[in-house]
Amino acid sequence: MQVTRSNFMDVISDRTDVLRILPEAAAELCTALFRNSPAGIYITRDGKFIYTNIELRHITGYSQDELSGKDYQRLINPRYRQKPKQNVASFFEEDEGTSHEFKITTREGKKRWIAEKITYFKYGGNWLTLGHWLDITEHHSVEKAWREAERRFQLAFEDLSTGLTIISTEGIFLKVNKSFCDMVGYEEREILESRYDDVLPAQERDSCGDIMSLFLSLDKPELPVQRRLQAKDGRIIWVAMSISLIGDNEAGPSYFIVHFQNITEQKRIEEGLKEEERLYRQVVDLSLEPVAITDLDFLITHASGNLLHLLGCNKEDLLGNGLESIMPHLQTQDIQAGVMDCVSRKQPGEIDITLRRKDGFELPCRMRVLWIDNELGVPTCLVLNFGLDAVQAEQPPAGAAKEAQPATSNREEQAAMQFDVAPTAAILINPDTTIASVNTGFEALFGYSKEEVEGKKSWIEFVAADDQPRLKRYHLLRQIDSESAPSTFEFKFACRDGSTRDVVVYMSPVQGTGQLTTTLIDLATHKKAEVAEKEAQDEEIGYLRKTGEQIEHSREQLHKTVRGIVAAMARIIEMRDPYTSGHQERVAKLAVAIAGEMGMSEEQLEGIEIAAKIHDIGKVYVPMEILSKPGTLTAIERQIIQTHAQGSYEMLKPVEFPWPIAEVTLQHHERLDGSGYPRGLKGDEICIDARILMVADVVEAMASPRPYRSSLGIEAALQEISDKAGVLYDDVVAATCLRLFREQDFSF
Repeated sequence: MQVTRSNFMDVISDRTDVLRILPEAAAELCTALFRNSPAGIYITRDGKFIYTNIELRHITGYSQDELSGKDYQRLINPRYRQKPKQNVASFFEEDEGTSHEFKITTREGKKRWIAEKITYFKYGGNWLTLGHWLDITEHHSVEKAWREAERRFQLAFEDLSTGLTIISTEGIFLKVNKSFCDMVGYEEREILESRYDDVLPAQERDSCGDIMSLFLSLDKPELPVQRRLQAKDGRIIWVAMSISLIGDNEAGPSYFIVHFQNITEQKRIEEGLKEEERLYRQVVDLSLEPVAITDLDFLITHASGNLLHLLGCNKEDLLGNGLESIMPHLQTQDIQAGVMDCVSRKQPGEIDITLRRKDGFELPCRMRVLWIDNELGVPTCLVLNFGLDAVQAEQPPAGAAKEAQPATSNREEQAAMQFDVAPTAAILINPDTTIASVNTGFEALFGYSKEEVEGKKSWIEFVAADDQPRLKRYHLLRQIDSESAPSTFEFKFACRDGSTRDVVVYMSPVQGTGQLTTTLIDLATHKKAEVAEKEAQDEEIGYLRKTGEQIEHSREQLHKTVRGIVAAMARIIEMRDPYTSGHQERVAKLAVAIAGEMGMSEEQLEGIEIAAKIHDIGKVYVPMEILSKPGTLTAIERQIIQTHAQGSYEMLKPVEFPWPIAEVTLQHHERLDGSGYPRGLKGDEICIDARILMVADVVEAMASPRPYRSSLGIEAALQEISDKAGVLYDDVVAATCLRLFREQDFSF
């Protein structure tokens, strides 16, 4: 009887002859199990398929007819074919079948990963192989992706140009990259297993506390926080720390990834800007003229000491207030309109006004209107200079004075005020040479009081006897022909204590009075410096005359000095733009290599090197917030940055280099097709030095990271040069650059 799956159990329960029906039932049961198995199953004899189930045919894409008699090894990719053969021997040494993984090629040509387990059995005198296949392609893809991600992370970790570390919650360094080691000056083995506290300045270690408490105390630890580190050699380094918490769950973070950005140069620049602003304010404070600086809303942001003295007030009375605080209200609106008219016409002008002192006294004066533009030529602040001696009393400015003052009184007040605020010695001299008045600077320098000299003595009485005949001739000449009389000269001034001082005199007439305003400056310090300089020059000249070898040595020293100045200029740029630190040095290295490969002379190579090292000096005119902006620049910001080429030219043009340095820096952003800036030059209009510099500049810039993007890679840079050769870049220069990298292993 035929046994089927439906009646198999009935047959068994009826106690049928098991020995007779078992082979048939077992065969059908095995067939059902094989056919419906989720794994691919096959049987081979002598390495050829004699049976395959549905899943195996699904995995391979072959039909039963195509697989029958097909060599089992032909499905397996060649590099994996030895493994199944080796398993035959191992089978006899193990109790269970062996398993392994390999790759196959399906009928459609796709690659699949297979996990195989095989066993061997003997049937009809032949050894047969029973194998199970599981398709693990997806598992392998995930595993491969993890391995690739891990590899990429490792590469990124090590190649990052800024410091990257992994720190445990106990503050132990678990992993550090090379950039961090270079930053703090330690070897990797010295840092690993040490604590974060160990790289802090000694005075800050105790206050640091627990590392996790420190990091978790930050409201948003992923935002940079500025800290100080101490390098192995004792240097203090400012860093911006970005902290990421990893494994942050109910149990807390398992470790921290901490990114360290060296901002030491940025800090120095910030301090430099603060110092620059301090010096700028000091310059304004020391101005001989009464000066006020306001914003475009006419709010006073700074005032010179002379203006404060003139108005009889202090800074707190002025700063932050409008012009109406020092002018009668009735004239302020007209004055502001006049100032803005000067600014809009781009022509400095003068406006007659009235200044009001803190005590209510009003001073007619003439206000000189100037302003300061930014890099785009847009005014950013107003500079107002107040002159007291230019306005006639009978021509009052806009706005009535609080109290009408006699003309004579006004002039006297103006003269007295002008002398009082002047930091140098000043004398007001009458036409007959008598002294009308002196200021406190005169009293301090020469030792005479006002009561001793004003209206009582001729100023010539204070001239040393040897100089008196000459100064009397000057006075006589001034009366006969004032235009030919010298207004600046030197003489010895007799002080009250009997000593004499070498002074230089500046004389200018006071309009409408016949009087002379005389400023006297002590030359003792200047003369000592001149004598010392002359002695040094004489000594140097005598030394240089000794031998030709010494002259050559002096030239070398001069050459070193020029090199030192160039290095200092390059340093200024890096301080201004620390995010591109080293850019000019690398550009110089490539530019010199290209020029040398093109057969240029040593003298030409030196000129190209110097131009490359300072080609971005014009960036000192670009605001720092634009240079270091991490995001995309706006059109206006790009235009501002593009002004640096013209800025470099303007700064270098007065320097008499033996090479066309200024012109090369001006042209380094030009392009052969005329699409560059600032002049839009084409082809041979661009000098060969600039054509070399532009290629070196593009390659280095693309291959290096910037605040707004990561490095594009050297291959992308070379592809740019290759693709645009003859269009944007000189053919010969481009070919030479590519040859250096691809055939001569050039690197930065």
